[in-house]
Amino acid sequence: MTYGIEDDPRDITRMLAGMNSNMPVKRRSLMDYIENGGDTYETKSGEIISFDHAGIDYLDGICTDQEKLLLKLPIFISTDTNSEHGGWKVDGRTEVAVLSRVLNRRVHSEDRMAVYYADIAELKKVIPGLIFTVFLP
Repeated sequence: MTYGIEDDPRDITRMLAGMNSNMPVKRRSLMDYIENGGDTYETKSGEIISFDHAGIDYLDGICTDQEKLLLKLPIFISTDTNSEHGGWKVDGRTEVAVLSRVLNRRVHSEDRMAVYYADIAELKKVIPGLIFTVFLP
């Protein structure tokens, strides 16, 4: 079967770029959302995504002042290319500290945490619209 270059399923880079086309750009800090309001972010494709402000209120209640300054929203959960079982992960000290608190999980590494499908479902319930999955090669 012959494919056009734009439709070739063997072109993983192009496929991942398409999967990430709705990736957020210009992520704002939690503090910025608290102080300046708003409940939207823009994607790479130019789409404006809105989310429930209750997630901001929840994070405001559990984060330290320093975390509020450092935490960028939405929080990225990415494919874990080192996992033998095709798992997910969260990278970053602030992100790991906050999400471990949300999930009530012990941290094994300060800047990296494995995330499972049940965790993603729970995060999407607790802070809907503020979790974004990123596909990495």
